[in-house]
Amino acid sequence: MRKVIRLIVFLLCAFSVSTSFAQLGGKSTFQFLNLNASARPAALGGNAIATHEDDVTLVWQNPSQLQISMNKQLAFSYVGYIADIKFGDVAYAQSAGKFGMYAATLHFVNYGSFDRTDETSAIIGTYTAGEYALALSWSKALDSNLFIGASFKGILSDLGDYKSNGVAADVGITWYKPEKLICATFVVKNVGTQLKKYENGDREPLPFEIQAGFSKQLLNAPFRFSFIGQQLQKFDLSFIDPLKSGVDPLTGEDKSEKISFAKKVSLHLIMNVEILFSKNFNVRLGYNFLRRNELGFPDKKGLSGLSGGFGFKVNKFNLSYARAVYNTAGGSNHFTITTSLSSFKKK
Repeated sequence: MRKVIRLIVFLLCAFSVSTSFAQLGGKSTFQFLNLNASARPAALGGNAIATHEDDVTLVWQNPSQLQISMNKQLAFSYVGYIADIKFGDVAYAQSAGKFGMYAATLHFVNYGSFDRTDETSAIIGTYTAGEYALALSWSKALDSNLFIGASFKGILSDLGDYKSNGVAADVGITWYKPEKLICATFVVKNVGTQLKKYENGDREPLPFEIQAGFSKQLLNAPFRFSFIGQQLQKFDLSFIDPLKSGVDPLTGEDKSEKISFAKKVSLHLIMNVEILFSKNFNVRLGYNFLRRNELGFPDKKGLSGLSGGFGFKVNKFNLSYARAVYNTAGGSNHFTITTSLSSFKKK
């Protein structure tokens, strides 16, 4: 066990040297790794790292949430995204006894079909574009309350004539107190490197991220609240509009937009709540401050940043749906179906 923990720490240190100053949107490759297909995290503001639940789809976000109760659990997730883009997940978990739990998740994005043209704009054929990641995850309980986990990902990007691949790793640690229904977790995501570049030049960084979360389920009421900190590797996530900055040439007054400390803190925050009516039915709501700030239209935010959904059990299957709103132009619909293969065994 000590050797495994030392290996995880070594990998973090080795890869973090090149990613500790990782860039945000538009400055890193393989951004599809940040897409969440599962309906549960999608409904909870896009992040469910602190949700301690029997759901194998949570492993994509936090490998330390992989539990023995997920043994032989199989899940499929599908999303109808923007501009006819489609993406999804297939996940499966298996116990290895004293060696811990293992899981595999195939994450894919299909960008569709495109016309191939020559220099005169004449159509000479078509091509397809897609990206794929296969994550192999492991977790183990260090004691009755503390769990560690890691995921190792192989990444492939196929964008017509432009192809690239890489490797990445996620590492997480979770503390869960069942008698108090409290969960705290810390996750380092997408530490790795681009192996094959799209073109000649420097390798692009991966979307490295540090996250932390806390959840509390009320003892005498059907509510579980979570607070997630995202993009913790960089404090200031605010964007200064260049049209609103600079010095007025007539008055000499500084026109630069001022971003308050409180707003800078809030951009890291995701809040969500689950209403646990029963083991077979629950409702989920989430609010993502960063998503609302970045994607909402300036003059008409609407429901930007809000998300919601529900989950229910029918016979041997758990069905979940979520709707995430990005701006007034639209959002995404998430569908997940989960089952345990052991439930189909004849008794």
